[in-house]
Amino acid sequence: MQQPSETKLAHPPTIDLGEILLRPVRYDDYEDIFDYASDDEVTKTLAWDSYQSIDDAIQAVQNVFLVRPSKGIPAAYAIYHKADQKMIGTVDFFQVDWAKATGEIGYVLHRRYWNRGYMTRACQALIDYGFQQLRLKVIDIRHLAENIGSKRVIEKCGFRYVGDVYHKRLDKDLPSYQMTRKEWRKNKKVSK
Repeated sequence: MQQPSETKLAHPPTIDLGEILLRPVRYDDYEDIFDYASDDEVTKTLAWDSYQSIDDAIQAVQNVFLVRPSKGIPAAYAIYHKADQKMIGTVDFFQVDWAKATGEIGYVLHRRYWNRGYMTRACQALIDYGFQQLRLKVIDIRHLAENIGSKRVIEKCGFRYVGDVYHKRLDKDLPSYQMTRKEWRKNKKVSK
């Protein structure tokens, strides 16, 4: 599969999901990112540590999020809460193997917005984007075993458990899930 152009990767479509909107992460999101990324309760089940200063958030925006398209990775979606006018999390393909047409999803959400269904809707929209726009054949996703909320999101989105996969940085096995384009199409037909 041919990798999309950097321009296409940098400009994914904005997706309106009612109370929330998915749009690419921007530089000026750094304060909102720091708000949730400095919360140990949020980061305790993630593969990265809590931010200690606003500079950590600025560095993440500049050196992780904004450079993705130049590295062949789609821009990350910011989850924007319309009523609060606040960026409350991200959902993205943090790695893509264009030769195999596979991508892996990652996400994080501000604790104040947990248990409202936002992440499930955001993840479902990203899955649609991955299969329709990016033409992926397989999407992978993992979570820490103790992150029950993330497991529920993954299951609600229709992923199939495929086994535990070793994560080197965390030095532990993580439950791993997968969805093929064929499974996605079947799930879309069933939900209509």
